[in-house]
Amino acid sequence: MELNEKTLASEQVFDGRLLKVYRDEVELTSGRTSIREFVHHPGGASVVALDGEGNVYLERQFRYPYHKVVTEIPAGKLEPGEDPFDAIRRELKEEIGAEAGRWDALGHIMPSVGYTDEMLYLYLARDLTFGERHLDQDEFLEPFKLPFDEALAQAADGRINDGKTVAALFRAEKLMREETNG
Repeated sequence: MELNEKTLASEQVFDGRLLKVYRDEVELTSGRTSIREFVHHPGGASVVALDGEGNVYLERQFRYPYHKVVTEIPAGKLEPGEDPFDAIRRELKEEIGAEAGRWDALGHIMPSVGYTDEMLYLYLARDLTFGERHLDQDEFLEPFKLPFDEALAQAADGRINDGKTVAALFRAEKLMREETNG
């Protein structure tokens, strides 16, 4: 079955500092036309940062769209043309003051396929060394550490709800289990 839609026309209806909103006319597989509205986002990168004692570094940050403080892993948006790995190395240093001696890519996720083209790249960082944090001037967050197994349990039972954090924790757990089991 053919599922692809053909873009007939595209109109940018909003051009913000971070987001751009488009309203496209598409041809459906049936030959009929429809309208698709979506948000273009530059993408981002996030990291499960593990120390030598088995703790993961998380952060609490107020997220305006939800009007609440959210627990999540360190993350940040990509600058135009920026490689996701370069972005997450920068964010890890800025947000928790850490550098990692070992990195593993955990793939990417599409956090909300119904209305945005955002791609989030996930990483696992180990062999951490710590220095000074360098937050952006408009960035306010509280880093903390939690035993990895506790963070995984909170992701499983809904105490941690941030999508990138849940996905990255479970992907990291799977990779580490595979490494242990050979």
